[in-house]
Amino acid sequence: MPRTEHSLLVHKAIALVGGEERLQALLGVSWPQLQTWLDARSAVPTAVFLRLVDLLEHAPPPSAQALHPFLAPDYTPARREEVCEAALDAALCVTGSDLGNVQLLDATGVLRISAQRGFERPFLEFFAEVKGAESACGVALILGRQYSVSDVETHPVFRGTVAGDIMLDAGVRAVESSPIMSSAGVPLGMLSVHHRQPGTPHDVVLALLARIARRAGALLEVSAT
Repeated sequence: MPRTEHSLLVHKAIALVGGEERLQALLGVSWPQLQTWLDARSAVPTAVFLRLVDLLEHAPPPSAQALHPFLAPDYTPARREEVCEAALDAALCVTGSDLGNVQLLDATGVLRISAQRGFERPFLEFFAEVKGAESACGVALILGRQYSVSDVETHPVFRGTVAGDIMLDAGVRAVESSPIMSSAGVPLGMLSVHHRQPGTPHDVVLALLARIARRAGALLEVSAT
């Protein structure tokens, strides 16, 4: 997992607990060590990383917004579009990425982009409608579960394909797609985060993305009534 993602979580934890000294005490670390994580000069050890995620995951309702307002229990979107935009922003916040999209599934089984960040016309036009296994989001939809591509350049889904070329031209080297499902398990859409470097996020980050997708599904159901 990139050090910048570690740094992002450390900054969020500081905001959550009320300052650097408070976080030092909770983690039992020195200021110089904390500073190396803040500056992304070193990676956070796994045990500490899990502790940071636990702090953010189990914060009381008013503090849940330290991760992203979308995850706060009192978040009440007015429109489906707002759900998609907020879910995507939350996912990018969690991963530290600046590339991603949310697609909604139409009545014909086609995924259509509803919200996006960081992409230009060639990418948006090519992936305007997705159906089948020619992309990570398409595979995730077929499998009904989260699907990750650690390197677009070498992965079988994209290697030697036009879709792969479009992804690489857009600066994408990795992607993970998380299905957005209804409470009854019916697919509603897809949340995808893209990265400029190859690799797969930590399992805890993938779990957070799955949580955001679940929340999006619940909110989309509410906004449809």
